[in-house]
Amino acid sequence: MRVFKDVGLVEQLGSGMSRILKAYDKDIFEISDHFIKVIFPFAISDMEGMIANGDENGDENGDEIIILNVLTEKPDITAKKISEKTGFSTRKISRIMKKMKEKGEIMRMGSDRKGYWIINR
Repeated sequence: MRVFKDVGLVEQLGSGMSRILKAYDKDIFEISDHFIKVIFPFAISDMEGMIANGDENGDENGDEIIILNVLTEKPDITAKKISEKTGFSTRKISRIMKKMKEKGEIMRMGSDRKGYWIINR
């Protein structure tokens, strides 16, 4: 990464690789002459639930269903925790939840800090 920074191909040095190596074994990397392929393992049960309850192609309606499932499990969850659980960015979650609030599908009760979500579906 230092070489890429020195030649101006990246803006800053990140912590991504060290964070990946803390969470996964080095076996997730396949290195060839021209490519580095990374395969992240995941629990099949987590993905089966997401696919069964939403669209595996990631369309917005499927994403809404995934978020609704998370809210059903834990109504007091934060956007940051939803992001960690779903892999969606917090910005994407905020955008989807805003649309869901406008459609009346969800409603926030209480404060941002100690409140909870009500699902109206």
